[in-house]
Amino acid sequence: MRKVLHAGDKLLIDYCGPTLSVVNPNTGEIRSAQVFVATLGGSSYTYAEATWTQSLPDWLYLNRAHLGAKSAHDQYTGGIRLSHFI
Repeated sequence: MRKVLHAGDKLLIDYCGPTLSVVNPNTGEIRSAQVFVATLGGSSYTYAEATWTQSLPDWLYLNRAHLGAKSAHDQYTGGIRLSHFI
């Protein structure tokens, strides 16, 4: 379904499907990292960050704005979005 979005009005957030392989240079161990993406609607301004899991603590870490603190993506976008759209 197509949505009409105005630039800077909403911040679309979610984990993307593909994971990243991260290799420990000391041990050679390979771990999969989950990729969180936040995009300002109506623009191509995108923030991405990897976490080890999609667990609640990781989700809250990435969305600290819900707890009253500025999140990393708010700092990246300048906190200009009016609402989140998940």
